[in-house]
Amino acid sequence: MVTLKDAKEVSEKINKAFHPLSITVFGSIAKEGKGNDLDLLVVLDDRGKSFDNVDLLMHRCLKDFYKKFAIDPFVVPLSAFREHYLKGSPFLSLILKEGRILYMKNAVKEWMGQADDELKTAQYLFDGGFYKGTCFHSQQAIEKALKALLLNKGWELEKTHSIERLIALLGGYKIKIDIPDGDMVFIDSIYRGRYPAEAGLLPLGEPTKADAQKAVGIAERIIKKIKNKSDKK
Repeated sequence: MVTLKDAKEVSEKINKAFHPLSITVFGSIAKEGKGNDLDLLVVLDDRGKSFDNVDLLMHRCLKDFYKKFAIDPFVVPLSAFREHYLKGSPFLSLILKEGRILYMKNAVKEWMGQADDELKTAQYLFDGGFYKGTCFHSQQAIEKALKALLLNKGWELEKTHSIERLIALLGGYKIKIDIPDGDMVFIDSIYRGRYPAEAGLLPLGEPTKADAQKAVGIAERIIKKIKNKSDKK
């Protein structure tokens, strides 16, 4: 049996040996805290570096752990990660949705950068008339920007997609962001329209152009407020 504690020990070993950009555990350990094997997504910076023999080097790094449990490390270069993520890879989308981050280099900067990317994606989808995708990525932009703000205060990353939950956590770190309750409720409900099986949960039904425009507007305002707060420090 493998536990989350084991996953963290493996993550520390990989971090020391490879200095990765991020390490994410997914599968049963991410969901339940334990499992029969350890599934990891390891993203390495391949800018100006050779990626030859990386699987062999990873095997040697983890050799001692294989005596205790099975490990399936999925190692990808940053360039490939970005390419497949932008293409909407179902595999990466599932990991990012259900996985648990064990390590991220320059975490605050990376989360804020991802928030900017999500906002740009939402704006692009809106211009193309894809309103469900617009709502989803607007919510993701807000979520990641709020997590960046919390991480900067020493918050331990938790698995939640609730904007209401993240904003409630701000108070514990004495962070004040003026966000109307109505905006929080709207974003948390409307973004679910991306998933057909959950469409019946939407109080407003299928997202309209007006809904998508409102979602993008809320995301733009919140991210601007977060950046202004960060710039003042």
